Amino acid sequence: MIAFPCSSLDGLAAAFAVTRARSDRDRLCEAAMPLVRRIATVVRRRLPAHFSADDLIGDGCIGLLRAIDRFDPAFGVTFESWASRIVRGAMLNGLRRMDAIPERVRRDARALDEARWIVAQRTGRSASERDAAETAQLSVTKVAAVRRAGNHAALSIDGPSAGEHSSPIAERLVSSQRDPAALAAERALRAMVARAVTELPRREQVIVLSFYCRGATFGEIGRTLGVSKQRVSQLHGRALSVLRAKLKPLESDL
Repeated sequence: MIAFPCSSLDGLAAAFAVTRARSDRDRLCEAAMPLVRRIATVVRRRLPAHFSADDLIGDGCIGLLRAIDRFDPAFGVTFESWASRIVRGAMLNGLRRMDAIPERVRRDARALDEARWIVAQRTGRSASERDAAETAQLSVTKVAAVRRAGNHAALSIDGPSAGEHSSPIAERLVSSQRDPAALAAERALRAMVARAVTELPRREQVIVLSFYCRGATFGEIGRTLGVSKQRVSQLHGRALSVLRAKLKPLESDL
């Protein structure tokens, strides 16, 4: 398998990060295409026979362009590590899109997810399906449709597949050992998130770390800080808004 040296990709990526010139973008895209094909080959081997490598490569190219546009050498990872994660995620998302789920059901599913988040912020605990449905103003019928759609989507790559070996297809897309490139990208991402959290005001740092790392409720955090549960919820929302803004360039299909 032909592969460009990592230094070649890094050099082209660094050049485009500085110039943002279309010609430099095109050169980097061409040089990284063997990476896309290599990832598509690995993914294709773990899929049923009816899946096409061309579809994987097409979705992977979209992920590659996204990776190119968002890459910054200051992230501290190689371009191959960065792009591999995004390209693989784009391919998996392409597989998920093959599920024939009506848009209205997807819209209800998004509303239900948002409602769970609202309930969690308001109460400081995980929302039950009933609480989320009431907040989203979804009927029992619509919630059942969302649940069925979730089960259907899981059968495609996230749930048990038919046949003697019933492991999910998504599990078969992952090798027995973690991809070193993915590990490097994950470590870099965690470091950037941690750095962003340390830049928050002190009370908001305590809230984020207590809620997400220690599993404390808003009520418990409020008693520690000497403020009301509602105030903790407000500070939590403000902290998330700041973190989202800081980490927005890192959004991907994963």
